[in-house]
Amino acid sequence: TDERRPIETGPAKQRAPGHFVVRPSRPLIADKNDVLAAIGKTNACTVNALSPEIHRGEGPSPYGRPGHIKGSVNVPGSALIDPATNRFIAPAAIERLFHDAGVLDREKVITYCGGGITATATAFALALIGQPDPKVYDGSLGEWAPDASLPVELG
Repeated sequence: TDERRPIETGPAKQRAPGHFVVRPSRPLIADKNDVLAAIGKTNACTVNALSPEIHRGEGPSPYGRPGHIKGSVNVPGSALIDPATNRFIAPAAIERLFHDAGVLDREKVITYCGGGITATATAFALALIGQPDPKVYDGSLGEWAPDASLPVELG
């Protein structure tokens, strides 16, 4: 309705039966082993969708150890949303944010945040601009930060 497109009211019209073809699902979820394997690889990138302050490790962290997954870049999920409309910003602006962070020249991209929620919106934004199959580390810092064996960086 905001875009003044046609709408219908009343009962939905019956649709003709269709034919459903099952296709193998694409693996869109990463686990901590996938993230560990991506660290230091030139063809992979992990993207922290949290605020710059949390990414840098400033102040106490709600997730355990402060900081970010080693080698990850920061593209805050909040930067992808227009605060006036609560919609994604223009695709060209999304592309610029990820380009500036060095994400777009990577074959494998894994997004994360605190618990995997903002990471899904960040992965969706990547898909909007044509990034093939970004993955979401749904364990995110909630799983990563408390485990002292997993590498975290400050700054």
